[in-house]
Order: sequence, then C-alpha cells, then structure tokens
Amino acid sequence: MHDRRGLILSLAVLAAGGGALARSPEPDSGIVKGRKGGPNMIKGDPPKLDFGGGLIIPMNASIFRTLWEGEDRWITYGRALSQQKVRAMGQAETAAIGSMKLMLLTQAFAPERLERFETCGWRLKSGDTKDLVLGDIDLPGRPVMPTTDEVSGQGAAADGASVGDPTYRALTGYMVMKKDAPLDYVRKHAQLTQG
Repeated sequence: MHDRRGLILSLAVLAAGGGALARSPEPDSGIVKGRKGGPNMIKGDPPKLDFGGGLIIPMNASIFRTLWEGEDRWITYGRALSQQKVRAMGQAETAAIGSMKLMLLTQAFAPERLERFETCGWRLKSGDTKDLVLGDIDLPGRPVMPTTDEVSGQGAAADGASVGDPTYRALTGYMVMKKDAPLDYVRKHAQLTQG
C-alpha cells in the first residue's frame, strides 16, 4: 500500500458509492459532508463514514473481515493485488461478495460464533475461518465500482510478477439492503455445505 492516507481516501470514495466527497468541513462539527444520499465523513483517527441508521464504519484496514450492519443495510469490503488492473478489480469484487455470503450465512445459522466489532460490525469470535458457515446464496446486492491504484515495491507479491513490475491494488464494497435480504431470506434460500 502506498500509505495510510491513500488507503483512507480510497475507502472513503468506495463507501460513498464511488462519488467524490466534499472537502470543506462544517464549522466545528468534525463532519465532512458527503454527496447527496451518500455517507458523511467524520474526522478523526481513523476517520469514519456515517451512513445513518447507526452504521458508522472506520476507514482503516479493520473494514475487512467484518460484516457491517446498519438499520437498513449490510456492507462488506474486499481487496486484491494483481499485476493486471482488471484482474485486481474482479478479485476484490469476488472477495467482497464472498465475505458477504459467508458472514450472512454465519449470522443466520450460527450467530453465537460472531461478536460485535466497533459499534456496528460483526466478526468471528475465534478469528478462525473454519467457524464460518459454508455454503452459497443468491443475494440481491450490488457491488461498488472498485477503486484501483498502482502499488510500487510489491510486484513479486501478486500473480508471480517480477520485482519492479507494476502491481495494482483494488478495493471495493458490496452492499445488500435488509429489505431485500433479511436473515429469514438467508435461512430460506441458503444452500449449506457445512454448518
């Protein structure tokens, strides 16, 4: 990763649905207004995005491996590195969708394996992926267009690239509205392979 600031900016753009956030804060509020219908950014360390309905997501690496829950939606994030920009974007989207499916299946069938993280996130208590409920489900969600940037010095870590080859980092989010997929929907439509 380039640096922490680059990660935060990428995540903020992602969480805003790909739209740019306004840069001027309201006087003394600590809030940077998002575009109409998007989240507001709350300054701090780390900055946080407030989607409303109790969904406040910190903009740092903690967003990954977490199912974020608000009153009206679920959100997961995915990331990937690849020597090919399009491949990185596809892998990040696959990671975000896969995280959503596995975390919702676990929330629906084995919620005792999860614990609260921050104020609105869910993570595995054990931190061990063997505790996820495995299976598949068609979800009426939508991915956010991935953001990408070129990362230097990490070429050998992606797709067997040689040191010095360009490598691309992609980040994306996946959102499912609760009205379209409440936990009862997940229980009814899931195809479990392991409980």
